[in-house]
Amino acid sequence: MRRPIVGMSYKTYINTIDTATKKADELVEAAGNEKSVEKFIFPSIGLIYPVAKAIENSEINFGAQNISPYLEGAYTGELSIVSVKDIGGKYVEIGHAERKNTFYETLDMLNLKVKLTLEQNLIPVICIGENERIEDFDKGKKFFQAQIDAILNGINNEYLSNIILAYEPEWAIGKQKAADSSYVHMIHSMLREIISEFYGNEEADNIRIIYGGSVSENNVSEIVDHSDVDGVFVGRFGHDANNYQQILNSVKKLKVGN
Repeated sequence: MRRPIVGMSYKTYINTIDTATKKADELVEAAGNEKSVEKFIFPSIGLIYPVAKAIENSEINFGAQNISPYLEGAYTGELSIVSVKDIGGKYVEIGHAERKNTFYETLDMLNLKVKLTLEQNLIPVICIGENERIEDFDKGKKFFQAQIDAILNGINNEYLSNIILAYEPEWAIGKQKAADSSYVHMIHSMLREIISEFYGNEEADNIRIIYGGSVSENNVSEIVDHSDVDGVFVGRFGHDANNYQQILNSVKKLKVGN
């Protein structure tokens, strides 16, 4: 059985050490000793280390919202994955819509970052999604096939189980409402079908696919209540520890059963 996931990003909404560590302390308390659900947070880059110390020895892991596509060298202003590893980070978020649309990251660059992350034995959380709702299934599938083919170009089957796909429809990010659950379920099944066609049934069964885009304590149950949805990638609705706890409990109940 694929281990369920609750991930969360702070983007740059939380930018001071005091606020970030206080919220991290609250999340640790909310998560308690829960072990059946995989949990991680992505602080803003300047706060990775203090948050890492705040969640040390807890059941929550952490990572970076972005990395340089290169291990080291003359790349001023970039975050090296070496630094992420050195402070105990386990995850790297790659390809969020804002990185592509605001900072013009290309699919080729995302491919470099995924390869580097896997080479360094960290887990890439790869964001993929469409900028408007898909009405034509075949056209939608071709879009995702091209996106997945480019981002995972040259990556061997053996690495697939180390990858997390985060389906985030760009038109639902930061909105009051998530995409409706039936639509989310349809896209997740499509993505797993594409992985099966590209890599095989076993790889498709092993890879974890989570949903992100206005996930809240009110809609999480209907979103994850499907065999192809392995969890959620939470934004601002999870910054409140009580909301986070409700989301975590809902995922655990539906995916683990208790």
